[in-house]
Parts: sequence; structure tokens; C-alpha cells
Amino acid sequence: MAILTHEHHGHGEHGHDHEGAVGPHIHLTSVGIDIGSSTSHLMFSQLLIGYPSVLQRKPIVLERNVIARSPILLTPFSGDWNIEAEPLRELVDQTFQAAGLSREEIDTGAVIITGEAARRDNAQIIAELFSDQAGRFVCATAGPTLETIMAAHGSGAVLHSRDQGIALLNIDVGGGTTKISLIVNGKIRATTAVNLGARLIAHDSTNTIVRLEKAGRRFLSDLGQNLDLGQNISHDLKGRVANRMARALFDALMTGGAPWEEFFITAGLGELPSIGGVLFSGGVSEYIYSREPQAFGDLGPELGRAIRREAERRSFNILDAGEGIRATVIGASQYTVQLSGETIFIPETMTLPVRNLRVFVAEIDWQAPVADKTAAVVARTLGERDPEVRGAPFVLAFSTPPFTGYGAVQEMTRGIDRALENLPADDRPVALVFVHNVGQVVGGMLSDKWNLPCIDEVSLSELDFIDIGEVVESEGFVPVVIKSLAFGV
Repeated sequence: MAILTHEHHGHGEHGHDHEGAVGPHIHLTSVGIDIGSSTSHLMFSQLLIGYPSVLQRKPIVLERNVIARSPILLTPFSGDWNIEAEPLRELVDQTFQAAGLSREEIDTGAVIITGEAARRDNAQIIAELFSDQAGRFVCATAGPTLETIMAAHGSGAVLHSRDQGIALLNIDVGGGTTKISLIVNGKIRATTAVNLGARLIAHDSTNTIVRLEKAGRRFLSDLGQNLDLGQNISHDLKGRVANRMARALFDALMTGGAPWEEFFITAGLGELPSIGGVLFSGGVSEYIYSREPQAFGDLGPELGRAIRREAERRSFNILDAGEGIRATVIGASQYTVQLSGETIFIPETMTLPVRNLRVFVAEIDWQAPVADKTAAVVARTLGERDPEVRGAPFVLAFSTPPFTGYGAVQEMTRGIDRALENLPADDRPVALVFVHNVGQVVGGMLSDKWNLPCIDEVSLSELDFIDIGEVVESEGFVPVVIKSLAFGV
């Protein structure tokens, strides 16, 4: 049986009673730092952690209160297009000071590097720069898939879809890329990302082009234009490019069409169900919702207006998003330790503890042929990972309904084995995690070939990062610290 218990970290304090909740509560102060293609910012939040009812074994975030926000900083890049650390450090230090907080008062947090910033050579170095509390912080370079998932949660689209029981689209329009989620009844069913954004073409106060990405050149070429750095872009041409981008975006949504071969960064959404509404997030959403009057030397104002017009022309129901440019992670709630079951498998060669492992989830339904389906699901789950996270250590968690016998578990294991055989060594997980008490069975079957730790009776999601502790002597289980990305709603 898995045991769930509070782990008190840093300055977390027991809080007041929360209506409808039971058991002890703790307050944690969390910071979320978002470094993106166009902008960077951070926010401090107070998280109330507790049990929503006597039937819930896993504590959740009961309340989220943002207590301070930084100004929005245009992400600083050097001449070689690497991220400049010092302006970001100053932003963080100034925001700590303005909030009246010290680093010692932060219980937990997350540093997330997204978009084009994630593809720069020093992205991981920048993440580590702000993670001096490395044991408690989640530090992640997010490719488009994780970034899309975070935007859907941060904008409130997932919650709105769940509360209303409808299918929604969340469209996160940033500087370098646009990320789209299909959300049905509160579940993200599909995601995609496209090369479309406000800062594909950037200019100075005289409309002289100072930044021109490859996708920006393609949109200009579509309009018969062949501009380059140092040339002038007229107000009329900015509007025409924005209109072309808006049409390309909705063509991609409705038909899967693309204006050129490399337009899609990840696979398209496929056929859409009946859509009850669309929410927008990201920097350009501030213009879509007419919340930002100022221009920042890019296509933001023109693109925002063009996307709204195109959405209305195609009869989409535009819903108000709770957050726009700040639809991002507000921190990481590290608040519990789940103890694994006693039927785990830990190879003798495994060195524990391991920390801050990203979680990928494979959903298995036990329907025959289990081995074939498992192999396909694992291959698809790991094959869909973004290039930015390839090579980084991770765990593969299995979400399964209750099983009726170990025969199905053995079939699942054969499918896992088959999938692992087809993966390069760097693409294989550090550990396998299961909801039910099957770790020893799976680990024993795989041990001759893979020697993988198999942890069981632990529940994880794709927004979790975990630490796996050392085996508790004479007890046969391991503590698993779960750090879940937290979002404002």
C-alpha cells in the first residue's frame, strides 16, 4: 500500500482551515521564472496545500494567490543569439527586492525556458543560474509540447473545459511560435505547434528590420517580398504579413493545411470535434483582447487584430482568458512524499537518489493484444518528445485501470521490452513507475536485458517532476518526492 505524507520544506507553514477540506494544511511560497523567445518574467505565489476531502489521499493546491509579479522583460540575446544572463539576474534580484522576499524565504519554484530560448546553446546553463536551491526547484528546458500543455493550464482553458464539459481550443501566440491545444472535458487530447509569432520580424523605432527569422522570411516571400536585415518594413506590409499569418493559423486548425513544409513544428491536431470556444494566451493575446496599447517593435498589434478578425470571420466563440502573456507556470508545489509500494524492483547497480526527473505518461488500457498496444503506446509517447528534451534523464510512468491478473502485466512487460529495443540508449527512461503493485513483476522480467528500477503504487502526471530516494533499509520501499507545476486560475 502506498503511503502519502507531508514533507515540511523551508518556510512552509500550517495554514487556516479551507472550506470543505480536511486534515493539515501548509502554506508554501513559490516562484515561477519564465524565460521565453520574446519575453521573460517571474511571479511569486502563496500556495495553500491540503486534502480536499477524506477520500482524497493525495494533497493538492487548494488556493493560489499571486503575491508579486515582475515587469515584462524582452529576453536579452547576445550577438551570437545566446541568452544574456546578467539582465535576467537583475530582473530576478529586483523582483525579489520589490516583493520584500529573500531567496531563503522561497520554499519551492520552477525555472522554465521555452520557445526559441530553449533552443539556444546556453539554455540549460541559464536554468541552473536561477536554481541555487536545486533540490527544491524544478528547472526545465521546455520544448513546444510541454510549453503548449503549460499554456493550456495557465490560461484557464483546461479548468473552463472541465467546468463547462465542452471542447475548447487554447491558442498561445508568442514571439517565435504558436502553440495550440485541443481540450475536451478538461483533458488535453491533442497539441500542436507552428512557426508563427510576432517576433519573426522585429524592427526598431524607424521600422528598420533588426530581427528576421526563417519563418518570417517565408511569410514575406508569400507576399512577394524579399526584405532583409537593415531594410525598412512599412506599416502596410506589417498588416499584410499579419493577415497572412492569421489565415495560415486557422487553415492549419480547420484543414491541417500548411503554407510550406516546415510550418508545423509538431504533428497537427487532426480532425476537430465541435468546438465550444477558443481562448488565447501568450504575448499576442494582449492585443487580441485589447489589453495592451503599447507596441514593442514587432508584429504584435497587427497580428493580434488579424487573429481576432479571422477567428470572428470563421465563427469561433472567443472566450476571455484568465491570463494572457502571464499564462505560465507560477511555481512548483513540492509538498508531499509518496512512498512506493513494497513490490518494487531496484537493480543493485542503481545509484540513488536521483532528482528532478521529468515525467512522461503512457496510458495502457489492458485490452488485447496488450503487448502490441503497449509497444505502440510507449513508442508514440517517447517518440513525441520534443527535440529540446532528448538526452535528458526522465521516468516513464504508466497510467492503467485496475488489472484482473498478472498475465496482462506480463504482456504489458513484453510490450515495454519490445519498445525499449527500438530506442537508442539516450532515449530510454531512467526508471519505470506504475500506479499498481506490479514493479517487481515488471522489473524481474526486464532485469536480464535492461536492469531498470521499477517503482509502483505512485501516481504521476505529465506536469510532474520527481526525486527517487534511497531504499528504506529493511522496509523495501523508496520515498518519491513529487514536484508538480502549479498554475494560476
